[in-house]
Amino acid sequence: MPPLPHLPLVRVEYQDERRKGGSPRTPQRAYNEHGQALHQQLDAAVATFKQQHPPAGINPELILRIKLRGTVAPDTWAANNLTIVGQNDDGTWALFASNADLTSFASRLARYQAGPPEGQKGAPHAGLFANIDEIARLQPEDRIGRLFRADGLTHSNHIEGTRLYTIDVELWPNASIAENRVRLNAIKAFVAANNGRVTDEYVSPSLVLARVKAQGELLRALLALDAISVIDLPPRISLRVSQQLDVSLQDLQPVTPPMPNATGICVVDSGIASAHPLLAPAVGEATVVSPTIKTATDGNGHGTRVAGLALYGNVGQCIDDRHFVPTLRLFSARVLNDDNGFDDDKLITTQMVNAIEYFRTTYGCRVFNLSLGDDRLPYSDGKVSAWASILDHLSRQHDIVIVVSAGNYSHDPDPARPETEDISGYPRYLLEPPARIIEPATGAIVLTVGSLASSATLPASAANRANVRPIALPEQPSPFTRSGPGIGGGIKPELCEYGGNAAIDIQANKIVWPEELSIISLNKNYLQRLFSTGNGTSLAAPRVAHIAAKVLQQFPDVSANLIRALTVASARIPEAAVQVLSQIKGATLRLCGYGLPSLERATASDPNRVVMHATGKLPFDMFHIFEVPIPQEFYEGTAERRISVTLAFDPPVRHSRIDYVGTSMSFRLIRGKSLDEVAQAFKKRQPKGTNAESITDSCNCTMTPGPNERDGGTLQRATFTMKRAADRYGDTYYVVVRCERGWALDEHGPQRYAVVVSLESDEKVDLYARIQARVEMRGRLRARV
Repeated sequence: MPPLPHLPLVRVEYQDERRKGGSPRTPQRAYNEHGQALHQQLDAAVATFKQQHPPAGINPELILRIKLRGTVAPDTWAANNLTIVGQNDDGTWALFASNADLTSFASRLARYQAGPPEGQKGAPHAGLFANIDEIARLQPEDRIGRLFRADGLTHSNHIEGTRLYTIDVELWPNASIAENRVRLNAIKAFVAANNGRVTDEYVSPSLVLARVKAQGELLRALLALDAISVIDLPPRISLRVSQQLDVSLQDLQPVTPPMPNATGICVVDSGIASAHPLLAPAVGEATVVSPTIKTATDGNGHGTRVAGLALYGNVGQCIDDRHFVPTLRLFSARVLNDDNGFDDDKLITTQMVNAIEYFRTTYGCRVFNLSLGDDRLPYSDGKVSAWASILDHLSRQHDIVIVVSAGNYSHDPDPARPETEDISGYPRYLLEPPARIIEPATGAIVLTVGSLASSATLPASAANRANVRPIALPEQPSPFTRSGPGIGGGIKPELCEYGGNAAIDIQANKIVWPEELSIISLNKNYLQRLFSTGNGTSLAAPRVAHIAAKVLQQFPDVSANLIRALTVASARIPEAAVQVLSQIKGATLRLCGYGLPSLERATASDPNRVVMHATGKLPFDMFHIFEVPIPQEFYEGTAERRISVTLAFDPPVRHSRIDYVGTSMSFRLIRGKSLDEVAQAFKKRQPKGTNAESITDSCNCTMTPGPNERDGGTLQRATFTMKRAADRYGDTYYVVVRCERGWALDEHGPQRYAVVVSLESDEKVDLYARIQARVEMRGRLRARV
């Protein structure tokens, strides 16, 4: 089936216009019932522990699996003779019980269960036990590692008994190397006694690892041992990147130039190798911005790598296809000298203005990529830099999209445990203050991009060593990407793309960067080799810029706001990223934003995913209402259905102000109300961020992320999910888009914006035909009026 064009989103008229007029809580529990349930779970865990018969030479160790609803301070566990030894991906904590009878813990639990003493409101120790959902012993499935799970092995029943497995076995660490070695030796003896082999090992105070060859039956037995933390597959061996790097021009089909009227994309970087045979057919102009830089040719290779990804998107896929087809025109503004620095004599704002305005006015470029940043300036919730501010100003003034990389973070491991900190601390260290996005990614209107790992494979030289491990799995945040939020609490980065991965060599105590974990692109020294590799958000950003330029090519006359909105509306957060981030509050939005964009989803609808869009200008302190047709198959369905709304706008900005943006905008999705009821509700002045008082909660659709998380940005998206029939709300929903004046002057208005609404169902139903008929009928009715 050919791609289906997006549909218009219809704005409806209404009478008149609206004018302006701490610490987490302890969950509420029925302490008697909850305490009794926890006591039963604790007794069962202790009983099964005492009944077990571990193999000879292996000491029994009671490791509890405690699932929390809230937060418990580490010293609380210590007071109960429990030691934190790890946290699993599902948000549960693993704790070692030094006293198998758990005397202190059980005594405190009994007092909690008995309820408040006379004269007190709360039960004793409620801060501990009310936050616990479940107590159990670790099960074999809890020890199955993430690579095994990614490969589909999620239960011990999936193990083939006679199959030979090569596995990495990790033990719970002890502070003593000597004790860790004793415990590892016991596991080695057990493996040998069961016809297995330990081929490599690593022991430190904080990490105990062994590479084991074992048949499936032995693997099952190892998964049952309390001393073992996790068992996983080793990284897979892959030669793909090495093979791609060896591809020569003779291996590829001839490269033909793009059409003369092709959309332009401009890379502001270290220049490009304009004569590179895969770039040359598409190059429009490459120039320098500063008089101190004598040539537009790439000074260090960074710009050529970025340009290759901006032009082709996925260079690795083009290599595999043996065919490079440039459909965009490429322009380059060199702003970095051979030392990878800016001109000392010129302000950076001047260089940005000169570069961007030249290519906008001379060649009509409307998509720019800026994979540059100052890592001395992680954002700390204050003012943004002049650099970021001038990019925002240029975006608004020239109606352009500027894509900026979030910046790369170099993690400094804990000196007490450097060999494990990058793995055991991942991804939490990416959310710490030093890992915040850097300038100019803080800009409010620029499109900021974080990085995902594209691979977790290692070269053959490293894959057989237990001490070399990739830090992230495919489609998880790269171990060097940076986190938001941005100014005003806006979601930053808004998008993520593939930017590479890293590994840790535990024995050498250093991070390593195998080519197999990197992103492949073009090499400035093309006479020696066509391709090179690199890692960084700087390589993720041009892939998003490529998508934005292709969206513009598909819709050549649309606003920059709509390009941003369609690109973000297409994005999805990969499941692997969700799994590793979902247990850390706010982590998914702070690292991935709205997710990984898709060119196909940005430019076309399909039968069960319908995209509608509109652009407009909204006077300050007013609102527009858009009609969202809801087909019967959608509101009566029982499969999961989603309505997503994306809003993009380009407010005036002022670097000198703490309230950086001059206007704010927001949206709400309303159902079960007539147009007049919606209009009347939103005419009433409401404090910013609140709902109209006459719109009940069931009619004001609860969307994720919520208003408090999304309303601070100039690019907002939220999704309303339906899992049951909702026929009582009718066949028409409304999106209300509001604009609030801040310090903006009259000449700054009206505020430009774009809104995109998508309806998607997991059922195979032809939503598109139903909605298209409704939209066309609405258009005919409007034409008659």
